[in-house]
Amino acid sequence: MVKPGTVLAVVGAAVGGLATMNRALAKVGEPAGIGGEERRYVWRGWKLAYRVAGESGAPPLLLVHGVYAGASSYEFQKNFHELAENFRVYVLDLLGCGLSERPGRRYEPEDVAAQVEDFTREEIGVPAHLVASSLSAALVLPAAVRNPRLFKRLILVCPTGLGSLDRPSGLLGDSVYALFRTPVIGDALYNAIVSRRGLRYYLGNIAHHDAGSITDGLVEDYYRTSHQPRSKYLLAAFVSGKLNLDLRDLWTRVPHKTLIAWGQEAGTPPVSQAHRFVRRNPRAELKVFRDAALLPHDERAQTFNEEAKRFLLGERKT
Repeated sequence: MVKPGTVLAVVGAAVGGLATMNRALAKVGEPAGIGGEERRYVWRGWKLAYRVAGESGAPPLLLVHGVYAGASSYEFQKNFHELAENFRVYVLDLLGCGLSERPGRRYEPEDVAAQVEDFTREEIGVPAHLVASSLSAALVLPAAVRNPRLFKRLILVCPTGLGSLDRPSGLLGDSVYALFRTPVIGDALYNAIVSRRGLRYYLGNIAHHDAGSITDGLVEDYYRTSHQPRSKYLLAAFVSGKLNLDLRDLWTRVPHKTLIAWGQEAGTPPVSQAHRFVRRNPRAELKVFRDAALLPHDERAQTFNEEAKRFLLGERKT
């Protein structure tokens, strides 16, 4: 018969081992950057990092990255400077991402809309075009509906909300969220997701169509970003479904001309969901990019940048 003291000793050793491993994994360098002029914006007491490029008199354009492991403005590394040839481009690191602060708070769906809305009004200061990716493309829409004059045209890249990430998290989500927030076990779960192997799988099998394009350097860039202190809290909200948002009622009220951009090979959400956005809002049009998945602006950057310029400058048929 195993004595209780022996069991406690084994458990204690295991927890201690996990804690040691977690501390070791936390020792990484700074997140990758994409150039431009680096600035800070204080949003409700927290510092958000953003970068700017392009002529000051050019039409303003705000780029908002998605929410996933290692998310940051680095997602737009192939778009930022090219779009700055025609626009005054602002690319924002959302709270909990990139070089922005990462408080150990409870993240809510409204956070992204509020950051984008406040940033556009207070920092850009004039109506701006908006490009948003994946989950963030859904989460920014409340701002577009309640304050439509802040924005001009929208480009939503593989948005969720009409068939994916659109249901309440429920009891299972509550349990997952609570587990992630625990000091040792939660850190270990997070570190497993953002391991180099985990990030390579996500980038090569979900975010991108061509797994062969995922270099060791790219994985390392995402690894550094995802291993900054207190990075787990935003991902915990995402994984547990706390950031899900149903767009069925909201999307029909978006008044802006919108380009829905989708990778033909995207799996979650699949390209079949793209047609729901176009059917439910007559102001939306669809552009599907071949040989791309969730990040067509990365995989098909040249084509995406050309399409974005034509649409935002009013050169597409609308």
